[in-house]
Amino acid sequence: MDGVTRAAATAAVAGLVGASALLAPMTARAAESCLVVQAETGSYGKSKLRWLDVGSGTTSRVTEPGYRLNALGYSATRDLVFGVAEGLSRGAHAVTIDRDGRTQDLGPITRAGNRLPVWSPVAGVTAGAIGGNSWYLLRNGTLYTVDLTPGERYLRVIKTVFLRPITLAHDVNDFAYHNGLLYGVSTTWRGKGAVITIDPASGKVREAEDARFPPADIYGSVVLARDGALYAMANRIGGRSVLYRLDRGGQVTQVLSGPPLAGSDAAGCLTAPPEPPKPEPPKPTPIPTPTPTPTSSPSPTPTPTPTPTQTPTLSPSSTPSPKPSPTPTSSPSPTSTPPSPTPSPSPKVVPPPAPIPAKPSRGAAPKERKASAQSDPHARTKEKRRWGLTALVLILGGGAAAGAVRRAR
Repeated sequence: MDGVTRAAATAAVAGLVGASALLAPMTARAAESCLVVQAETGSYGKSKLRWLDVGSGTTSRVTEPGYRLNALGYSATRDLVFGVAEGLSRGAHAVTIDRDGRTQDLGPITRAGNRLPVWSPVAGVTAGAIGGNSWYLLRNGTLYTVDLTPGERYLRVIKTVFLRPITLAHDVNDFAYHNGLLYGVSTTWRGKGAVITIDPASGKVREAEDARFPPADIYGSVVLARDGALYAMANRIGGRSVLYRLDRGGQVTQVLSGPPLAGSDAAGCLTAPPEPPKPEPPKPTPIPTPTPTPTSSPSPTPTPTPTPTQTPTLSPSSTPSPKPSPTPTSSPSPTSTPPSPTPSPSPKVVPPPAPIPAKPSRGAAPKERKASAQSDPHARTKEKRRWGLTALVLILGGGAAAGAVRRAR
């Protein structure tokens, strides 16, 4: 590799992991959480999927997808992991894996313009990563670009690039995408665990001088975390599989180890799942302002409607007849009887309306008669007059009789 190429690769990786004099030495910081989906394959059979937080080394889920998977890539816009399933009809099929571990077979990956059925040109790929709508797949130094844009070219190979130098690109078994470049680990006799960058547009491969993992046969899984750390899984080193972390200071630390693997591949970091919308706090029930109980004014006792006292119609006072002057005693005329004075007509008395009679009582009858006599003063006047006239007739008659007796003698 010439000096210019090596310097360019070093600058690219320095920007990624901070391998520069300004950043080193620096105190190792606590790793940030980074959830990845890792396919792990034994010597034979199908793969297992492990949901692994590479920052802490903890596993949250293990599933069996039913495929032998490789070349995983994560599409953040779709929140899906794409992988290549081997051993199916017409070669490699595209398979999606969702956050819950459900898989879906999308059919064979073919070249754009070909009609089905066609054998997939990407069978046997060993590395995969997604950038935007491009899925980059690598096999034996040849880089394929698969279109993920919905439409006629969906899951079709739209570009093929041969990587150079092949001495660095031949044994790259996984990479991660960042800012237009692919970051991987070369395990060739020349690479020996060196971090390399691949330009997918030109196929140019560059090696970084100060970013290197321990030598191993195969680094099957490579993931770039958000904090700039690069994680790589050695499938077999010292009889075990080991996950390493290369931090921004260029320091390599072991995260975890396990049984040796025949194959591995990983994709991530998965974006944090959207938080469910927080339920709106219940609106406080407005406390009703207590309406002051109106002080009930005592209902005015209804004034009893007075029964109208029927004012008795006053009868005009009758003019009393003048009392007759006493007649002087004289020799009575033998024959003439003075005419009875004609009583003056009594004015018509309008009696007041009779009150509603109460139930008569036997004991009340005399009082009623007495009351009726007292209530008619004119009747008494008439009676007195009659008695006065009677007395006058008797006196005159007696005098006449006495005179007749004297004459008879």
